Amino acid sequence: MATRRLVLYGRSSSLNTQRVLWCLHETGVPFDLRLTSATLGESGRLGGTAFGGTEDPGFVRCSPFGQIPALSDSATGAQLWESASIIRYLAAVYKPSLLGPAVPAYRPQEAGYRLAQAARASAWMDYHLSTFAAGASIYGHDDFMGNLMTHLVRMPAGGAPVTVAAHGAQRQMQFCDETVARAAEAAAAQFGRLDAHLRSAGTPYLAGDELTVADIPLGVEAFRWSLLRRRLPAGAAEAPAAPAAAAAPAAAA
Repeated sequence: MATRRLVLYGRSSSLNTQRVLWCLHETGVPFDLRLTSATLGESGRLGGTAFGGTEDPGFVRCSPFGQIPALSDSATGAQLWESASIIRYLAAVYKPSLLGPAVPAYRPQEAGYRLAQAARASAWMDYHLSTFAAGASIYGHDDFMGNLMTHLVRMPAGGAPVTVAAHGAQRQMQFCDETVARAAEAAAAQFGRLDAHLRSAGTPYLAGDELTVADIPLGVEAFRWSLLRRRLPAGAAEAPAAPAAAAAPAAAA
């Protein structure tokens, strides 16, 4: 079978990869997913056998530091890493409406209108990186979504300690009730802010009346939060259900 022009390197359980999967789903462009990970594999648990693939020459050309996701597009020669950059690229090349509404017919000369709408949508992607997940390093103290996923889902059965390698460093990890409670409280606060915005704006999506790139990074986070909330122990921080704009499609599940 011929290789499709778009190749995505990553794993479907990765938040960063899920963002790109959702965007690809919206574009409708066929692609190949090559399972790639230095930390996790089919079991979905830390300490298991990872998918590997990080030495694949195609992946190395796309991702200089071996991070997922990465994307190769043989049609344009693009070799990209970082999910936000990949999403912006896919939207610009394959579905520009994801960047914001088209210029209305009665404003054919107002190119600035579309640029302003695109910038507004893009600003939410920057907010995700600069504020929502500010200061978070993988498995670090402030990585509230990562810590919830790790402690509620990915720890070995029985709560045994595990040594995890990430970005060239190793750390010992074990289930911790305090970490879960702190992470749940932070998540509740962040998603509460998004809910408040949607109520105030009166729009179904973060940047207006249509789905754009604004909704994908935060939408994937909210979709995961809607699942993780069900695993929280009694008494852990509660929050409203995931914002309406955040119901990710099956591709991001």
